[in-house]
Amino acid sequence: MDVRLSLTLRERRSQPVPAEELCAALNLTPQRLAREIDDLTRCGFVIENHPMQGLHLAAAPPSLIAEELSHGLALRHVGRPSRASGSNDRVRCVESAASTNDLAWEAAAGGRDASDGLAVLAEYQTGGRGRRGNRWLAPPHTCVLCSVVAWLPATSGHAALLTRASALATALAIEDQTGAGVGIKWPNDVVVEDRKVGGILVEARPVAGESGPVVIGIGINCTQGPQAFPAEIRPAVASLKMLCEEVDRTLLARSLLVRLDEVLGRMAVPDGADAIARDAAARCRTLGRRITVQEEGTTYTGEVVDLDTDYGLILRLREGGMRTFPAMTTHVVG
Repeated sequence: MDVRLSLTLRERRSQPVPAEELCAALNLTPQRLAREIDDLTRCGFVIENHPMQGLHLAAAPPSLIAEELSHGLALRHVGRPSRASGSNDRVRCVESAASTNDLAWEAAAGGRDASDGLAVLAEYQTGGRGRRGNRWLAPPHTCVLCSVVAWLPATSGHAALLTRASALATALAIEDQTGAGVGIKWPNDVVVEDRKVGGILVEARPVAGESGPVVIGIGINCTQGPQAFPAEIRPAVASLKMLCEEVDRTLLARSLLVRLDEVLGRMAVPDGADAIARDAAARCRTLGRRITVQEEGTTYTGEVVDLDTDYGLILRLREGGMRTFPAMTTHVVG
């Protein structure tokens, strides 16, 4: 299957593309284009041919396809082709998994050479998990569920820094595909119009030596309707389709790989982590709000005035004084 053709039709889905234009852009003869269309049709693509207007992608296979996700992306870390094979074996798609983070950790057990930069995506998770033991539940083929293995120096692998870097990358990827204004709700939620559309779960397991694996888990709600969410959380969550428009999950996943690759690259340069912190803070919807948090069983209420360098909340407490609440041991109540 010619993924150049399928991606072009996805990107131009809003209007038909003249066959002559496709042939010129992809260096195909009309006969070869016809064969490639037949091939895509056998793979589950539905392509309409309007004699006066051109070709239009009416429907695509329900599942993400690894070859489409990685094709033509200038990736340096996340999902980059294997040096040994030159193939896209660092992007893997599965129909179902207990958790993409679990699959990523299984790969990380094989060592850095076998797993660094691996991106695993699943259509459905039977045991998807979020922060503080929460579960991520969604019908099949409705989300982008992705976990990435990154082997980083110990100084760069702090879970709090990676959480905000990944939230920033997720926000940028959603903006790439929808144009919507996307914010970050401290510490790990991605929001549109103050409703959660995505979440981040970074897991680090320290090992001896100067570097070790970290798994970055990301979930983005794409096409669900309101009934897909439990009634008790429905006012606070949404899918992109509910708030923006129905996105092409393949194009969104491609943007996510690119943006994650960018932020990991920025973390490796001097002052890069500080720049990421500033960019993420500029999107933080929690700043300036009065909230209640819980730390070690005790609740506190106050106004969020800033984030510290380790991504902790700085609150002006109701009873007076300032206090910092670490990201990894604090959660917002309500």
